[in-house]
Amino acid sequence: MECLDCVEATARLHLYIDRELTNEEVAIVKQHLDGCQNCECRFHFDLQLKRLIHERCTIERAPTHLREAVMRLARGDRGTIDTALAHEIKREIRADLESY
Repeated sequence: MECLDCVEATARLHLYIDRELTNEEVAIVKQHLDGCQNCECRFHFDLQLKRLIHERCTIERAPTHLREAVMRLARGDRGTIDTALAHEIKREIRADLESY
């Protein structure tokens, strides 16, 4: 089995994390990571970063009542939305905008 140097191993880390390498390539990268503390540290950092991005960038669904109310507003069907719900929608939209 050939041994990768750090540059080659680092270049393949994301493919390794995403399981897009052949079995032979996986074995080669794994062998390098097992023997190189710096690359293993980089691998764990990249893995955690990828998980964090996935976790934070996943779109959460709004509550059903809010989605339905927004759709009614979008259709121009304002008469069916009670005042309390309209205020709740505005409050949630403002909170979302302020978080950016």
